[in-house]
Amino acid sequence: MVETEGGGIKKLFEQQKKRFFPLPEYDLRDNMVKVEIEGCVIDESFARILVNNPSLTLPDVMLLDMVQKHKPLKEEEIAYLRKKKFVEGRKNNLFLSSKIATTSQHVGLKSSYIKNKSFDDEYFKKLILEYINKFGRASRKEIDDLLLGKLSDNLTSQQKRYKITNLLTSLRTNEKIKSGEKRMWYPVK
Repeated sequence: MVETEGGGIKKLFEQQKKRFFPLPEYDLRDNMVKVEIEGCVIDESFARILVNNPSLTLPDVMLLDMVQKHKPLKEEEIAYLRKKKFVEGRKNNLFLSSKIATTSQHVGLKSSYIKNKSFDDEYFKKLILEYINKFGRASRKEIDDLLLGKLSDNLTSQQKRYKITNLLTSLRTNEKIKSGEKRMWYPVK
């Protein structure tokens, strides 16, 4: 597999890139080398990125492949991807940016971007206020039902619940809503 002067490894990466397959994974533990090579596309949106961005360098593709596989990245790698506007999101929850989604011309990737990006806090606060004003009150369960499906797919269920708690706290401290008995929320009149 490894040709003279190690050119075979780079060639292997290039071949996987040309075929739009995930890049090889190397495990160098226990004085052995183990290589895993995927023979199929595991993320169609990632393959579309490669198809529609032939100018991506091999190092760019390698970093994007790590994002695709949800592998940890170093700070400087994340900074590089952000500088190139390839990714958005938090360090442990990176997702492909709108720049990448737009150039891919892939509808699924575009909708995936919106689901990952989500909306800003003001949108969610407006939904909460509208619900409470319309129905006079809301339980936490009702607010959870209202928002959980709309929050970023990039967040865990616990992170989504914390986000809702933060939204409610913000509305309460700004005197837009008040809490009452049995964990009910009411409009401030």
